[in-house]
Amino acid sequence: MKLAIIHEWLNVYGGSERLLTEILHLHPQAQLHALIHNRQNLIGTPLEDRRVKTSFLQAIPKVEHLYRGLLPLMPLAIESMNVRAYDVVLSISHAVSHGIKTNGNQIHISYVCTPMRYAWHLQNDYLHLHRLDKPLIGAAARWTLSLLRRWDRESAPRANHLLAISHWTAQKIQQAWGRDSQVIHPPVHVERFSPAKERGKFYIHVSRLVPYKMTAGIIKAFNELRLPLVIVGDGPEMSNLKKLAHENIQLLGHQPDEVVADLLNRAKAFVYMAAEDFGIAMVEAQAAGCPVIAYGKGGAAEIVRDGETGLLFQEQSSRSLSEAVLRFQSMKIKSEAARENAARFSVERFRREFTAYFNSIVN
Repeated sequence: MKLAIIHEWLNVYGGSERLLTEILHLHPQAQLHALIHNRQNLIGTPLEDRRVKTSFLQAIPKVEHLYRGLLPLMPLAIESMNVRAYDVVLSISHAVSHGIKTNGNQIHISYVCTPMRYAWHLQNDYLHLHRLDKPLIGAAARWTLSLLRRWDRESAPRANHLLAISHWTAQKIQQAWGRDSQVIHPPVHVERFSPAKERGKFYIHVSRLVPYKMTAGIIKAFNELRLPLVIVGDGPEMSNLKKLAHENIQLLGHQPDEVVADLLNRAKAFVYMAAEDFGIAMVEAQAAGCPVIAYGKGGAAEIVRDGETGLLFQEQSSRSLSEAVLRFQSMKIKSEAARENAARFSVERFRREFTAYFNSIVN
């Protein structure tokens, strides 16, 4: 069996890249394809030496910095990639990978993180991030995104089988594409965490610093609470967030995995305000025995056991987060309960479920 795995952009080592790594562990012979590949940013990761076939976007100078602004070109780029030589095509999609063209003799499985969020529920965030929200250029950008939504919907049937990373994503797939999907939660290396016997007094937030993660709202809440908060992660919002943060808040930028693990092992609680498609960082916090205080929609509702391993709040606002933190301070949540909860998302569980699913289709 010849297997092609399609990824969108291999530019950083994040959640979808960790998912990719585990699939490659199960299928090391697969040929990896991506729209763009920035090998420099993957040094020191399991993908460092992986050979990758790329699209015509790779030839654009400094594409690793420009790729988010090239969203209108991505349908053309994914459709231009030739995978006719493979028996099975597995796409990992949060934008356009599901639109890869195959023929009737091939099996195409698409593992969907989310339908193209920037064309659907996060359109305004995309326009703001790329400064496309001014009247004239904004009208043109919205028209372009409407064309992307149409392409997204029309290309969805190209995948013979759909997997979703969460029940939340499965709902989004049904709403956008009118198709059912099977849920297999992503793998998390829960065993690499060792909860401290005595937890610290600081709260923690780990995330890419982009608008839809709502880190600014978390900072606003902790500015008012005057409680210590550590923020780990980097992204285009960093400079704005530094201006917002008071002295009780530390923005550490990107940190190695071992530093993040140490912070999660010791933090009082992990805070999150976005409606996440899944939320690997929330699972990692639970594995570290760290209670999670999160907005109760999206992946958080599937990860956190409200009142047992953390606290879910129902209004996506700084005020609601502040109230939840104050409620949490009077609660007693055992680290052992959080750690046991995280075991539901282990790597071993993922390998077992994914292998059974893949074999049921391919064999």
